[in-house]
Amino acid sequence: MMRMGQIFRVAATAVVAISALSAACALGPNLVVNGSFEEPESTNLWGQGNPASWFAGQSFAGWTVTRGSVDLKRSGLRTGIGGANVGERNAYDGLQFLDLNGHDPGTIVQIITITQPGLYRLSFAMSANIGHLGEVFPNSPRSMQVRLAQGASDLYNGVFTWDPAQHPGQRGHYYDDALFYDWHQVDITINAPGNYELSFASLYTEARANGPVIDDVRLQLVPEPASMLALGTGLVGLFARRRRARA
Repeated sequence: MMRMGQIFRVAATAVVAISALSAACALGPNLVVNGSFEEPESTNLWGQGNPASWFAGQSFAGWTVTRGSVDLKRSGLRTGIGGANVGERNAYDGLQFLDLNGHDPGTIVQIITITQPGLYRLSFAMSANIGHLGEVFPNSPRSMQVRLAQGASDLYNGVFTWDPAQHPGQRGHYYDDALFYDWHQVDITINAPGNYELSFASLYTEARANGPVIDDVRLQLVPEPASMLALGTGLVGLFARRRRARA
């Protein structure tokens, strides 16, 4: 029969094993380059070209604009020029975020190389640009299409909408802490290695600018839960059996 001290030691060992299992179950590295849009550093001088605005046919740090235009917005940078100001802490991750409507609705694309088939998690933060002071259709939803494809074949194709009714505290980007984000994630099975196209396309047309906002885009391999659980159970069982054998 095991003594109380031995029981505590077995329990502690089980906790360590489960902690190791949790670490092993962590998602794989992010395969998206510049998913938080920190590069290049924006000047917030939108409409005046790079590095703040990017147009169809141009590329920046992992992304290519294939339609319309997009704007990089940098938190905490107030230029003092018209509406070219962004308050503090308005990015979901880091300092910068992307408005999918620059001068008009835009689409961005990134080619991602997958070397290991499996289940992948696509995740991102979504908000909206309702203008410098919140004056541009603040009560209108902003929608975008998200697609992961190989050639003409879609692995995932979905529409996401940011609803202002769910975020009554949203204000214009001039203010600090003004943007409220939704976090989205979808799991996608990728059966074969190869190059895949990830795209985000604005569907907002009520105004030419001031569209859906995205940040912290990720595509990560999800570990196989069954094998991880079996590994963890085996570790706990192994330690427990060894403790009992010595009792």
